[in-house]
Amino acid sequence: MDISVNPSESALFDGDRLPAGRREAFQLKALRDFTLCLARARDFDESLRLALMVILGTLSIAKGALFLEEEGEYRACVSRGLPPGIPPLETSRELVATLRRSSRTVWLGRREVSGAIRKAVATIERSVPAFPVEFFCPLGTRNGSLGFLALGPALVDGAPTPSQRETLDVMTSILSGHISNHRVVSDIFRLNEVLRLQVGENERLLGGLREIYLDTIRALATAIEAKDPYTRGHSERVARISVSIARRLELPENEVQAIHIASILHDVGKIGTSHSILTKPSSLTVDETLEIRRHPQTSFEILSEIRFPYPDVPQLARDHHEWLDGTGYPNGKREHEISMGARIIALADAFDAMVSDRPYRNSLPLVTALGEIRSCLRRHYDPNVGRMFFQSLRSDLAGDPQEVSAFAGIRKNGSRADAIAFLDRSLQDLR
Repeated sequence: MDISVNPSESALFDGDRLPAGRREAFQLKALRDFTLCLARARDFDESLRLALMVILGTLSIAKGALFLEEEGEYRACVSRGLPPGIPPLETSRELVATLRRSSRTVWLGRREVSGAIRKAVATIERSVPAFPVEFFCPLGTRNGSLGFLALGPALVDGAPTPSQRETLDVMTSILSGHISNHRVVSDIFRLNEVLRLQVGENERLLGGLREIYLDTIRALATAIEAKDPYTRGHSERVARISVSIARRLELPENEVQAIHIASILHDVGKIGTSHSILTKPSSLTVDETLEIRRHPQTSFEILSEIRFPYPDVPQLARDHHEWLDGTGYPNGKREHEISMGARIIALADAFDAMVSDRPYRNSLPLVTALGEIRSCLRRHYDPNVGRMFFQSLRSDLAGDPQEVSAFAGIRKNGSRADAIAFLDRSLQDLR
């Protein structure tokens, strides 16, 4: 990028002797170079160095420094033609107020320069004797003062021309906006980092609270399952399978968490079921069947008294024995009346019951249980839910290292190869 200024062209500022057209063309070229140096700089510091170079070159000035407000003082962040180590200038109430009121370049040759500016210039000149300040340019926005430019005398004699002062005012205005935008962006990055750290801490605390919450839920489910030693661990196994299916279906996270909680608590209503019925080793009578079929509704009534952080937990627990063909219980719901979460829990619950020992029968071989599930798809169980269930189980049986097992603790009686072959055929049919 060419930011040099032809010395011969700077004569337009020496009494504005150039024709008006050439003066305007040079002024536009200077402003173009100035905006380009800000836009194309590799970083903020380089943009300030280039900006100062363009300003000095445009006005035929050899020395200058850019002071920015930092921590209660004005620091020379970039300079040209001056020795390094310019001391910072302490802010004063008068100087800050003066800079906030003015956005125009101050020529020190004028008589009506404010006392605060003359005092600041005198301090700079005492600190840097080789730096006679000729121009003092406030940098600021509506939100306050950002700093100022201190520029030495021009290499040509005479008072600054209107074109010279107008160009300098435009440049300082552009520079003020550039500095202000940088500070806003820096503040946003800083606040984003603070927010990121706070979010991380909140997530850690929330994770701890979630674990405490889940531990409480699990403790409740364990207390209920203690009535029936045959179902110990059943709710936790159903929850793992249900969550695996829900994630494969790409359900929203709040729905996945609702399914997780409802799976753990789906049998909470059995707290009101007679122990003798739960452990009866023979077929149930009609009355006993009616009593045990009341437990989903009882689960709903119990869970409806709890404010869960996830949606529809009581309804999911109530509907986990509903089937697509309307032959389930407690309400005989059909098809679209049954939520996806309830369909998931229904299949997971049925599968775990099949491969677990019960008082009235031993666990079924894995392929037999899968055959039962396969034969009931579209009648009792949702085919999409069945497909995701088969995929998850197949990954588990194949030892997929990318999968977190949802089937830990599940009995897998029979040939693993036979089960995988059955699953492959079923998945082919369900495409």
